[in-house]
Amino acid sequence: MSLTLTLRLCPPGVPLKGEPLKTVEGLTAALVARPGALRVDVATTAATTAEARWLVRQLVDALRAAFPVGALGLRCARGASRALARALTLDLASLHGALRPPPERPAPALPDDLAALAALEASYRAWVDEDAATRTSLKIAEDVLAYAAATEGVEAQVLDADALAALGMNLLLAVGGASEASPPRLIVATYGDPSPDAPPLMLVGKGITFDSGGVNVKPYEGFVSMMRNDMGGAALAWHLFRGLVAADFPAPLVVVLPACENLIDARAVRPGSVIKSHRGLTVRVDHTDAEGRLILADALSWASAKYGPSEVVTFATLTTAALNAYGPFATPVHFAPPALERALARAAEEEGEDLHFFPYRAWHHEANRDHTAQLKNTARLNGNASTGAGSRNAAHFLRFFTDSPLTHLDIFASTWDWSGQAPAGTRHGATGAPLRTLLRALMAYELGR
Repeated sequence: MSLTLTLRLCPPGVPLKGEPLKTVEGLTAALVARPGALRVDVATTAATTAEARWLVRQLVDALRAAFPVGALGLRCARGASRALARALTLDLASLHGALRPPPERPAPALPDDLAALAALEASYRAWVDEDAATRTSLKIAEDVLAYAAATEGVEAQVLDADALAALGMNLLLAVGGASEASPPRLIVATYGDPSPDAPPLMLVGKGITFDSGGVNVKPYEGFVSMMRNDMGGAALAWHLFRGLVAADFPAPLVVVLPACENLIDARAVRPGSVIKSHRGLTVRVDHTDAEGRLILADALSWASAKYGPSEVVTFATLTTAALNAYGPFATPVHFAPPALERALARAAEEEGEDLHFFPYRAWHHEANRDHTAQLKNTARLNGNASTGAGSRNAAHFLRFFTDSPLTHLDIFASTWDWSGQAPAGTRHGATGAPLRTLLRALMAYELGR
């Protein structure tokens, strides 16, 4: 696998930051094409697009640290795969700004329109990076309503606290009860007229706009300073919905975004509280920092009953366990049916993202049972295994709240640049993963059915 990176340096005579002028002069023998350009040929033994993306990111960071790079272009040598060129082009767009469509050439449809996909990824990252005081449940609702008003075929509604109470969505209300700035909301948008004769694909995203941990307050070591990213699932579900609409998805769609803020005041939910969910199941809140599965549960129950989806895909920064168990770039995918798993695996290989697949298992399902209520929100396996399998146990909790086929992605590790080395990351903040994989996979999956 061979790559060619083209970097433009500051003109000769301009001192480098922290480096003597002779460093620039010493590069003159390497200049190609025109003054001020440096060509770097890279031969890599990377076996996958994902590894190549990571290696190129490390090279780019090293060169940018040594030299004042004003712009960065990319050429892939002959023999490099088209998928790799595409993936790296999108990465460079995330690092250096949006791509421009090719001149005098009509842009292809998503997901092959790289300029549109880069802009969609940038918007997704911007939502996750935005200050939690601004990116509230109310702001999410405002943006969804505005998009629906401007987009043919899309309709939207927002359920406020009174509507949620009337419908019995007590888990969502309990988690968000302590916040006035980002109060509980259920935000829903549809595309393509879902009906019993045309059941939709339903996308559900966790929208905790800030997570203090609640009464079981999250310590500094628990990444509390980064918890504006806890609405990453809602940001991903929404931007995936937008991408599928732009790609003229061939089936009806529903996106459901339960949104609120997990704060602490006199109205905050208390550990040990037993709450009746929308589905009628009682849940003991054993720990208030396991709140994401609670808001997803009510959203899944209500939306599944209302829309009768053919399939449900959920997205959530659900567990720190996903980062601890699988590393900083991985996305565990739970319960994907065989055809969807194949589509996701193929798309992930092409796009260079790291997905790992896990099936249903009865012991993870039963780990969510409780001795006081029917369920608890801190599933534990028995004996010495009790502290493990956090991502798997949490995923199985969600299965109690929908009878539709469910695929769950725990994006805690992949959607934020925890290591400072994510291929499309910026050393701190949102990465944009795994939007490009999902868009390609869901289009291929639906078209192949």
